[in-house]
Amino acid sequence: MESPMYITSIGIDISSNDVRTSSNIIKKINKELPLVVPNGIKSVLSNITGDDIVITSLVPEELIKENNASILSLLKKHAEGFDDLNGISKNPKEARAGISYAMAKAGSNYGDSIIVSFDTYGGEDIVNEMALFVEDIGKKYGFDVSSSVSEYPKKIPGVGYSGIDTDDPVVVITFKELKDLPKLAGLIFGGLLGFNNLYFVKCGSATDILPPGVIYTMSAFLNGNIIDLYPGIIKRCNL
Repeated sequence: MESPMYITSIGIDISSNDVRTSSNIIKKINKELPLVVPNGIKSVLSNITGDDIVITSLVPEELIKENNASILSLLKKHAEGFDDLNGISKNPKEARAGISYAMAKAGSNYGDSIIVSFDTYGGEDIVNEMALFVEDIGKKYGFDVSSSVSEYPKKIPGVGYSGIDTDDPVVVITFKELKDLPKLAGLIFGGLLGFNNLYFVKCGSATDILPPGVIYTMSAFLNGNIIDLYPGIIKRCNL
């Protein structure tokens, strides 16, 4: 019997500033990530949102701990800022703002999924509501979905715990059929238009907004390939 497959997303700020991720971090993570994860695991840098990055993996259940631990070691190696890393704790009572973690069961052997990543500048009091809204869309339409938002310290297998004050959430929605992708992306984009001070941006964008506010990116993970959905949605809506 084959082991269940999961999509895991690890979101973290390892930047030295509060608005953008350095090209140095991006290059090093992209280069070394395939070398550090367990053999056969498809693990990629899926979202770059302001000063936050998200690493998304398609991983069998029995390798989740090892995969997460390998990614954490890589993040520590190339970090330029350590607030989120220092927020992780083996004791849930001591955990502070740290990694944003989401894990959903893969809908197919390809792990096809949408990853929505948020970054905030002064919008910490509103960003969780936005992430939970995206999570609710996935649930309403019967997809497997996971959000990093939690009322309790979040357990991250192989890593430890992140505290309840962890911000800059990430949401994962998995699906079986490729035809579900445009429907899901459209629902998410259209629904989030209802929030004030929220900006949809291209992956890799800095937090160049009028604070307080929030930016978000939306990517598709398709058999280990990453597509930034911003250009396609903008073209389709003639914006």
